[in-house]
Amino acid sequence: MVLKLALLGTGFVANFHMSAFKEIPNVEIVAVASKNQTHAERFAKRWGLKKAYYGEDAIEKAIKDPEIEAVDITLPNYLHSSTVALAAENHKNVIVEKPLARNLTEAQQALNAAKRYGILHAYAENMLFTPHMERAMEMVSKGAIGNVILVKSREAHFGPHSAWFWDPELSGGGALIDMGCHSVEVDRKLVKKKPVSAFAWGATLYHQTKAEDSSIILVKYEGNEVGQSENSWTAHGGLDIRFEIYGTEGAIFIDLTRETGIKMFTVAPEEKVGYVIEKAETKRGWLFPIWREHEIYGYLSELSHFVNSFINGKMPIENLEDGYVVNAIIDAGYKSMKSGKWELINY
Repeated sequence: MVLKLALLGTGFVANFHMSAFKEIPNVEIVAVASKNQTHAERFAKRWGLKKAYYGEDAIEKAIKDPEIEAVDITLPNYLHSSTVALAAENHKNVIVEKPLARNLTEAQQALNAAKRYGILHAYAENMLFTPHMERAMEMVSKGAIGNVILVKSREAHFGPHSAWFWDPELSGGGALIDMGCHSVEVDRKLVKKKPVSAFAWGATLYHQTKAEDSSIILVKYEGNEVGQSENSWTAHGGLDIRFEIYGTEGAIFIDLTRETGIKMFTVAPEEKVGYVIEKAETKRGWLFPIWREHEIYGYLSELSHFVNSFINGKMPIENLEDGYVVNAIIDAGYKSMKSGKWELINY
């Protein structure tokens, strides 16, 4: 059986998804949808897709296409909840890029719609599916480092690539919701306990933006375990992703973007160097080129799991229930930024 899917959105992450889909044998990307005609047609041509929907009703047309069985939502955050609801009403299974929504209220609306119509739903938290984290979780589940008591994580670069990220009305916030949503979910799955409260700091240190370009959030769990997530839109040097997992009998360290296995030095013209890594600011000097980025970042494993889950009629292991909890944690973090106190995580 081959799952027939429509990709909603043509942005940066949509290309990561397509790189992965092209290596998954039991899925066909039938169509792409975007309000922008040029973007839709260019994307369809690049990836060899037979249908390109565009215009104000492009998303609705793709969802209502009778050939389509599921949709992959890679749209800006403010469109996530309403698009999930529309897909659910039309009985289409959904994959939703992180974060699920701009806030907990919208996340609840999306989850309610998915439950009401009984669709299968997947929350695309790719960091859980990186080869490094999958191996780490396997070792943690076997007790190789004892009980996890502290997880520290960092995701940083010099700022997003699309204008809507910088507008909290469209995105839901700044660096915390953009990148913190990754790490708080990874931390939660490693600790394997209920998050109870959050303390967060956020500030605008460099960019002229309405939301925070730097943040730190501490999440406390019911056994007093702690997850610490540091996120920045002000860090030079390209994308920086690291995790430290501390247990009662050991520790695990992961560096996705600095310990790539390749290290090079060059003074050659940039056009000879080509692509290096996401958010790279320079192509000269010491560089850490990444290989098979869609695999290293977890998209291949993640989307393979989602496709096979849909084909077999099973709920994915990472779904909108998880995205809902992530939004609850992030909401508590933003509340803490304003109050300067630990805030309860309510969901």
